[in-house]
Parts: sequence; structure tokens; C-alpha cells
Amino acid sequence: MSASDANGSAKTQASSGGIGIANLPNQLHKIVTKKGTNFSLMVVGESGTGKTTFINTLLTTELIEPLDDASRRKKQLDRTVDINIHKAELEEKMFSVKLNVVDTPGFGDYVDNNDCWLPVVDFIENQYEQYLRQEQQPVRKGVVDMR
Repeated sequence: MSASDANGSAKTQASSGGIGIANLPNQLHKIVTKKGTNFSLMVVGESGTGKTTFINTLLTTELIEPLDDASRRKKQLDRTVDINIHKAELEEKMFSVKLNVVDTPGFGDYVDNNDCWLPVVDFIENQYEQYLRQEQQPVRKGVVDMR
């Protein structure tokens, strides 16, 4: 950016000052780095397909404890789809992520899987409705976003 003074000579303003449109991405990066971010991840699949192993491998930690075979077989006798939410806060290179992992044990484990997807769809719709209700409040501090 250049500007002319009274004598007509051109002055240049250093863009390293952190002001102006050119530095908007840097400013946004600083804000997001300072505040952190939320991230939700849903894993859906039949028992034994590696959902828990995938999450633990992706995060290089044991966020979700794997079920032993006896409790897995006992769970298969129930005809329900559970929705479990595991929360964690990860930090790497001064960047914080609040992670929500949504696990669905029991999804698709039966011979007749008609309407097995309904609890998952209901959960997702419920999360959007809760977020919308929070956004409609006059005071929006502390909004929980699980979308």
C-alpha cells in the first residue's frame, strides 16, 4: 500500500504490522489457535468391524476401551442401537481440539436390519435442534456444539 505526502513522494507501509485485508488470514489463524476448535466424529458399523481400533489408531491413544468377547456377545442379545459419546481434548503445537467421538455399538448386528439407522438419524437431528435452540437464546455464551 502506498500513500502520498504533501511533497508528492510515495511512502510504503509495511504489511508486517498485522493490519489490513492482506493479514486477515493471519489474524483468523491467531484467533482460532487461541480459542481452539470443536470437532465431532461419528463411527457407524457392525460390531467387530474395527470402529474402536480405527479411532484409537487415528488418535494414537486408547480413547475408547475395546470390549472383551464375553461382553460383546452379551451385547448382541440386546436389540437396540446404543449411542455412546466419548469426549477428549487434544493439543498439538499449541492448537487445542475438543473432540467428540460418537460410537454406535449394536448398529447392523441383526439379520433383520430394517430401520436400524433410525436412532442414528434421530441423534443427528437432535444435535442440530439443540444447537439451534442455543443459538436462539439472547445470551449465547457457552454454546455446546455437538453437530
